[in-house]
Amino acid sequence: MVELITVIILIGALAAIGIPRLMGTDTTGTLVFGEQVVSAVRHAHKTAIARRRLVCATLSGKSVTLRIREEPGLPPASGAPCTLGIGVSDTEYNSTNNSTVAGRGSFEGASAVALFFHPDGSITRDAAGNNPVASTDTLQIMDGGAAQRTIRIEGTTGYVQ
Repeated sequence: MVELITVIILIGALAAIGIPRLMGTDTTGTLVFGEQVVSAVRHAHKTAIARRRLVCATLSGKSVTLRIREEPGLPPASGAPCTLGIGVSDTEYNSTNNSTVAGRGSFEGASAVALFFHPDGSITRDAAGNNPVASTDTLQIMDGGAAQRTIRIEGTTGYVQ
């Protein structure tokens, strides 16, 4: 009887772990990537304020890339606004599963979402600081075509939810 109960418990544990992997859903990986995106956005915001430099975040598909402007002030009209990595290990975040990041609101339809974090704490959609991110602009973590998490960013205050 004890052996039978042990076998049933083992089969139940294997089913709980194995069936979601066989079905192609990796909710843990999606949650982890969503937390990485939130962490990257918050890190970019705090770095812009602390270093008093423009920080650029590019969110495309399965990756988030952070860069910082070398000099203070607004960038010139042409050229890349941010050229330096923020640090050795914290400039890129990549999804290790099928999770992707997609923009909604004014980001809709763009292949990559670009966010610009200014030293005054504001977040805009352009390096010059003219188009603040609206509360209706969101980032969504997608898995299998379905939104698993929605990330809201308040452009005037830098609040990330």
